[in-house]
Amino acid sequence: MGLSTDDVVAIQQLVARYNFAVDGGDPDAFAGTFTPDGEFGAAGNVMRGHDELRAFVVGRAGIAPRRHLVSSILVDGDGDRASVRACLQVVAMGDDGSFQIAVQGTYDDEVVRTADGWRFARRSFTPDTAPGT
Repeated sequence: MGLSTDDVVAIQQLVARYNFAVDGGDPDAFAGTFTPDGEFGAAGNVMRGHDELRAFVVGRAGIAPRRHLVSSILVDGDGDRASVRACLQVVAMGDDGSFQIAVQGTYDDEVVRTADGWRFARRSFTPDTAPGT
């Protein structure tokens, strides 16, 4: 038996909460999208646990405004575990005030059901690269 529609919607809401937390610079809300021992990996860096996850958001203070735009969210799972795959584009404000895609790539996630709802156990971001690189 697969996940219920309610589970899939709850997982999509988790992805949205993550985006608003990181874009809004809210370290507690960001860390709260993960299990206490959850990890996030990107660009060769891995942050583990709520303290390191909070520090990641605090370290982003003062950067140009950004928006994480996630699409093609694919959820597959059973019971209390699921995998999530999604496309990401980050739009950032340039020095001239214009917006441009700063990075794009793919999230590969493992989420688990907790007493507080679905949370990321592991989130990994792989940026797209140009052919041949």
